[in-house]
Amino acid sequence: MAHKKKGHLTTTVEWSKHLRKYMKNQFWRGERNAGKRLIRKELFETDNAMWRFEELVKTLIAMSSSFERQKEIYGFGATADEMLMDFYSHYTLNKVKFLERKFITNESKKLLDDIDSLTDSWSDEKEEDFWFEMENYEEDWNVLRGKAKLALVKLGKDKCTVEVKHENNFDENGNIVMQKTKIELKENEG
Repeated sequence: MAHKKKGHLTTTVEWSKHLRKYMKNQFWRGERNAGKRLIRKELFETDNAMWRFEELVKTLIAMSSSFERQKEIYGFGATADEMLMDFYSHYTLNKVKFLERKFITNESKKLLDDIDSLTDSWSDEKEEDFWFEMENYEEDWNVLRGKAKLALVKLGKDKCTVEVKHENNFDENGNIVMQKTKIELKENEG
């Protein structure tokens, strides 16, 4: 008669006396394999590479958008800083994992690395008003927009859009003290 004990991952069958040693070996082999499968499944579920990749796509969509749309996506605050920090945290820190998981190709990696190099050079060269008055530096930002659009094409995500919802908390004077933003990635057909 088959039964499953508490704490075991597999069930056992009734063991004939002359097969007990063999059946114990079979049982524990199955138990070890089931444990390995469980660990692999948990590791895959807790691996956040897919989430990071989706966040990278959202950031690229923001980078490829007009200044007004970027402000709409990022809401209150320093849009340029937040956008480039998002790119750094979602791409630069995860590019090896993206390559291993085949989320990006070597060709798209080269393009994304170009964006990374461009923004790094800006960090060293540009003055403070470049980051806070993006509309006055449209030509520079258009270079980034073009690279981001091309990266989306190379990733096969050029048809994607983002849906943004902001929730603001105000103080007693009506000033924004906190803003919660939810950005959803939408796959458009066509």
